Amino acid sequence: MLNLFRVVPPPMRLLYGASAVLLAILASSWLILSGDPGAPILAVGGAAGAAIALYLVQRPRGALYVAIFLGLVPMGLRIDPVYTLAVNSAIALALGAWLLNVIVHRQHIEWNAVCIVMALYLVWAIVTLLWAPDLILARKELVTYVIGFIVLLLISEQVRSIPAIDGLMRVLRLMGWILLLGGLHAVFSGQFQPGERLQVLGMNENLFGVELILTLPGSIWPVLRSSGAKRTFHLVLSIFFILCTLGLVALSGSRGSSISLMIVLLAFFFYKPMRPFGIVGIVLVAVMLAAAPFATDVLVQRFQDHDGGDLGGRVVLWQASLLLIQDNLWTGVGIGNGPTELHRYVASLTSIYAHRPQLPSHSPLLEVAVETGVLGVFLYASTVVLAVWQFFRHRHKLYVHDALVAGYFPLMLGVSMGYFASWLKGGGVDAHPTFFVLLGLLVFPARLLRPGEAA
Repeated sequence: MLNLFRVVPPPMRLLYGASAVLLAILASSWLILSGDPGAPILAVGGAAGAAIALYLVQRPRGALYVAIFLGLVPMGLRIDPVYTLAVNSAIALALGAWLLNVIVHRQHIEWNAVCIVMALYLVWAIVTLLWAPDLILARKELVTYVIGFIVLLLISEQVRSIPAIDGLMRVLRLMGWILLLGGLHAVFSGQFQPGERLQVLGMNENLFGVELILTLPGSIWPVLRSSGAKRTFHLVLSIFFILCTLGLVALSGSRGSSISLMIVLLAFFFYKPMRPFGIVGIVLVAVMLAAAPFATDVLVQRFQDHDGGDLGGRVVLWQASLLLIQDNLWTGVGIGNGPTELHRYVASLTSIYAHRPQLPSHSPLLEVAVETGVLGVFLYASTVVLAVWQFFRHRHKLYVHDALVAGYFPLMLGVSMGYFASWLKGGGVDAHPTFFVLLGLLVFPARLLRPGEAA
């Protein structure tokens, strides 16, 4: 990673440091003189934040990793307004550090097609503000999309080497273990009641499994990138991670996540580097069913429960979404206003959801079509198609490096298949951070620099 201060003249280094210290002193003095009882705590926190910001602004890629990590933090670990301030500051810092690095090094920005199409979708989403009934909801959704777009852009521009993807995988590995430990704590601390769905760290039961699938590459990647005793160590950890993931997803009762996880394991069978993980996963499923059948009781019960239909009532939501789209084919109802506008269409079909004022379409493509019309869903879907196309078209770049790096393709192919299997019928995931991170992982082969090629 390029260090900004190595190329900045010494006077500029002194200016950066002195400016940061001066701002910290002025802010601390103002807080203390204001007489606020919490001023000392705010002053210490502000000073610490300034030090962290000064450190990260020299390391744009590190700032990006911090922003991605904070964006994936589970709901149960978020303390507002501290969390909102932290994640927004991290995104702004990551973008600012990258732009500063580009200016100082006079780098040329190579826009990826996926980022361009997503930017066009954001432009159209802004236009839909003209007829959006609730501008507060629209602004909130638009901010979510902008943050996701920034993450995608920064991954595309900065994660272009093997060390860079190693760093991103470490972020996913850390988040994966946080989710896993949170799930184990929920099981063994008495929070889990037999016959009920396991809830972990305040997350939606379906989203919990999806995030575990996204973080799975973080645990498998170091196995592919190492050898000897180090490989054995990471292999044992990855097997334990898969075992716990299987058990926790089953206890969560998420049918979609369970099916997605099986898709991932079956996809691993078709590629030699990943075949051992596919075999181990299927064996672990068989062992779990034989030794601990109670772990799948909730899941089996949900598969047998036909209340709301085989798809848990989603068919009604899809039918209502299609009716709404027919009435607003070209314009949509405005970004962020889909869940509120969909309610009356659902009410015309059933009274089951009468108590819920907001109802997502439970399909990202339908949610986007409801809010931004035909043009919006075309642009949005094009980002996914382009990302997948680039992933397949540029996979040969991985083989230029070595056999260990070549395992990235089958690893992400299986994970993306499992992710999209749940994503296609998920509610409120059209702008979820996991979606933009996955797009970034898919475009990585297209952005990967060849050995010896300068960034």
